[in-house]
Amino acid sequence: MDQYASTLLSFPPEPLPLDNDSYDKFAKGHLNKVSRLLKDRSADLIARGPQLLELLDPAVNSLSYLAVLHALVLPSLASSASPEVLLEKLVVFLVSFDAQQCRYAGQHLQDIFGVAGNGLYLPPSIGTEALATAILKLDPSGSMLTSSHILLARLAYNTDNIEPALQVIDKDIVFYPNMVNHGDPQYLCDTSLPPPAYISRDTQLTAILKSTAIMEYDMLCGLIYCARRDWAKATAAFERIVTFPTREGGTSKIMAEAYKKWVLVSLLSKGKQAELPSYTGAGATKLYMVLGKPYMLIASLFITENVRALKAEVEKGAQLWAEDKNTGLMQEVLAAYQKWRVLGLEQVYSKISIPEIREQTTSAETGAVLEKDEDVETLIQNMIISGMLNGVIEKNDDGTVFLVFLHPAAQLSETDFTRELAHTARRLKQLQPLFKATNERLGTNKEYIKHVVKEARRNEKTEPDPTLGFDAQVDDEDLMGGVVATG
Repeated sequence: MDQYASTLLSFPPEPLPLDNDSYDKFAKGHLNKVSRLLKDRSADLIARGPQLLELLDPAVNSLSYLAVLHALVLPSLASSASPEVLLEKLVVFLVSFDAQQCRYAGQHLQDIFGVAGNGLYLPPSIGTEALATAILKLDPSGSMLTSSHILLARLAYNTDNIEPALQVIDKDIVFYPNMVNHGDPQYLCDTSLPPPAYISRDTQLTAILKSTAIMEYDMLCGLIYCARRDWAKATAAFERIVTFPTREGGTSKIMAEAYKKWVLVSLLSKGKQAELPSYTGAGATKLYMVLGKPYMLIASLFITENVRALKAEVEKGAQLWAEDKNTGLMQEVLAAYQKWRVLGLEQVYSKISIPEIREQTTSAETGAVLEKDEDVETLIQNMIISGMLNGVIEKNDDGTVFLVFLHPAAQLSETDFTRELAHTARRLKQLQPLFKATNERLGTNKEYIKHVVKEARRNEKTEPDPTLGFDAQVDDEDLMGGVVATG
């Protein structure tokens, strides 16, 4: 027991080396010692594992703790301790481990992430929270997509434990596994490294993600946001799939599915069908125009006053919506129709009575005006509470109830403005290392260099034109990884 403890507690050394070279040597040396210990005396170590975990601090002795924990929970929970005790140790480790140390044990860390996210051992609510926390400990910026993200999104959506996962899901993805132009870092422990420099297949902190896996993640994100009725974020998630670059004009089934959902959620978030981005592949666009016709018809009717035709078309296509698993979204579209008509009144009125709103707007769910003014007032109150409508309901002395539209700026106090300004400053500071890493990648990308050289030569031949930058287009190759865009 003393021999095990002596080895396991020997890292990190005291005092902790401040330079990367010394830290790297100590970490690799310790990893070799622990690996030999596990290989030579695995049965004995498993038997004494629970006692050893009590000696180790998961936040300080993370490499050693991870090694012992891995031996106790994989391939199955060891019998030397109760399952409850082992799973408690698992959760404590996930929320407290030293990410700098654990960069050196990528496969073990990913295995532990898998135990937390497979839904077999931990209650889904605890597993989701612990895994989300662990992902952000490894990459606090949340800008690097990993195989653990997909595990988290599946667990959160399939078990309806969405809230704990949002701290990861809400992050903007900038980097993907094994992107070009990052290479092997000199020191894995270097805390100034951008995420793709230390999270890769080589370090085993993530698996390689194929295009289908990346699109699955965005689909899960879209569905998660739909469940929360966050239509703007759902639109963005589905749009990433719709515009996903493919070779030779190919379009996958998941892209077609995403397009149908994208049409509906864009109605909910914008009140009309969004325009396909210019970088959407030509082949994909043609296919969307064919497969998405029934959805595009709904979108065209949504912006008209022909509410009966909209209701009839939705009822007519009930079987198709069910087959596409879009019945719920279609019901949301019907419910949103009158809400967007109310929002449209702001273009004409600054203040309008509830009876007038009832007369001028129609419910697509019933195909008629609402029966009572109280129903309209409830509808508007719900719009205000959800943040869809900036307004207040007021009552005149004669008892007439009015909706007063508020300009967004009218609601922003000096305190709120200061808070927003500080938030923007913090966000810009957080983006600086990501911008630097992306800029360095572009600076060594042969297609980008070719583009810069071509533009420089063109500028030499012509007089400087201040609008030239707006017309310049990079060649159709994906600078993020050499993928050729469709069309």
